[in-house]
Amino acid sequence: MLYNKIIDLPMLYRLLISLCFFLFSSLATANNIVLPDIGDNAGNISPAEEYRTGEAVIRNIRRAGGVLDDPLIQGYLNELGYRLVAPSETQQVFHFFLIKDTSINAFALPGGFIGINAGLILATKSESELAGVMAHEIAHITQRHHARQYEQGENSVPILAALIAAMVLGSQDSDIGQAALATVAADSAQQQINFTRTNEKEADRIGIKLLINAEFNPHGMATFFDTMDKQSRFYGDSIPEFLRSHPVNPARIADARHRASQYPNVLTTSSITYHLLRTRLEVLASDDKTALLNRFASKLKEGNYQNKEATRYGYALALKANKKYEKALSQARILLKNNPEVIAYHILKAQIETSAKKYTAAIKTFKQILTLYPGNSTINLFYVETLLKANKIKLAHEIMQTQVTTSTKTPQLYRLLAETQAKLNKPANSHQSLAEYYYLLGQTHDAIKQLEIGLKIPKIDFYLTNRLEARLKEFKEELHQLRSN
Repeated sequence: MLYNKIIDLPMLYRLLISLCFFLFSSLATANNIVLPDIGDNAGNISPAEEYRTGEAVIRNIRRAGGVLDDPLIQGYLNELGYRLVAPSETQQVFHFFLIKDTSINAFALPGGFIGINAGLILATKSESELAGVMAHEIAHITQRHHARQYEQGENSVPILAALIAAMVLGSQDSDIGQAALATVAADSAQQQINFTRTNEKEADRIGIKLLINAEFNPHGMATFFDTMDKQSRFYGDSIPEFLRSHPVNPARIADARHRASQYPNVLTTSSITYHLLRTRLEVLASDDKTALLNRFASKLKEGNYQNKEATRYGYALALKANKKYEKALSQARILLKNNPEVIAYHILKAQIETSAKKYTAAIKTFKQILTLYPGNSTINLFYVETLLKANKIKLAHEIMQTQVTTSTKTPQLYRLLAETQAKLNKPANSHQSLAEYYYLLGQTHDAIKQLEIGLKIPKIDFYLTNRLEARLKEFKEELHQLRSN
């Protein structure tokens, strides 16, 4: 089953054991724990502290292997999210990320971070349904729900972030979640993350407006809630986390439908990108490459698909995974001929060429698509990987220097930058980038080691030394906060 084994259990146990020592608490039963949406409502919590908290949660989830950093999927989620946000007046910056888990869930975190499970995306039947869920989570953040409880909490940012991450990770294994949370969750911390019916109703109302303003079907939210409500009867005790943290009932579904009916009935079709995203998730989830290839071949032959292009895309990816590069290229060319403006098809073709060690052809493909979409961060990340394999180090480094100042910071970004710097004989810079890479993975001890190695390299300039020392101080202070709570 998709992503069932994503969690590094020993790592999770260490995280939770640490929490036992670090969290003050009277015990709360696991049955009262729900996945959080956290925000503030003016008060004393600064936007910078909110961001630090949300970012720290993501690092902790990454540490357990729970985040899927696929540039194409990440790019789509950001595009869809900002399409929803664009018509509003909010100044909040949002960060959307994918959780490698089959359970149906989505959640909002301080600082504008919104997590969406792979299982939820696969459970949706249309782009408007996915947009409805995202709009709901966006509304939780823009309305800054649960602020007072969060503001009154006594936990430091690293402690609160570790607690939230433990809840997110624990929700993916009921035994771990119940045992761990019953041990570490404090009543005071619980007060910071509880939902209210008023919050949910307000998020529904504003979310539907976001759907309308972004020209999605306003019934998408109610349709998804209805599907979840009907499916919940088959889950028994294993009810999806989304329904625990966002409880739905016939009255709430009826209310969402009523609100949606007040707007013109927008008949929208799901974008090709939405269908490609779901197909890509299916491919990334498969451990059996042969079965994957047979499944997509059968779908194409029998016409058993929701979208033919997306099925052909999956077939090409499966051919590539099975090293049938010429057949894969043939499918990629068909896709490009039918729809040459889809970025994913150009990247597919270039990646197949790269895997077949046809580096000149792959570079040509990337250059062609970059003339249409100059500076596109998703394209550039794949392009740099090809350039490194083709030993085009200087060009790869030039691109990465631009990317690191303009793109969302991800572990992959810093890993590629570190590789280009190392090959250009810039060891101190490379260790600095590796420190950021490990830090984003939640491995702060390893990040500190990289900075210490970088500072021992002779003849590094004054400004770089200052940057390394400043970052080292920040990382050590964060560890100190964890140890002293």
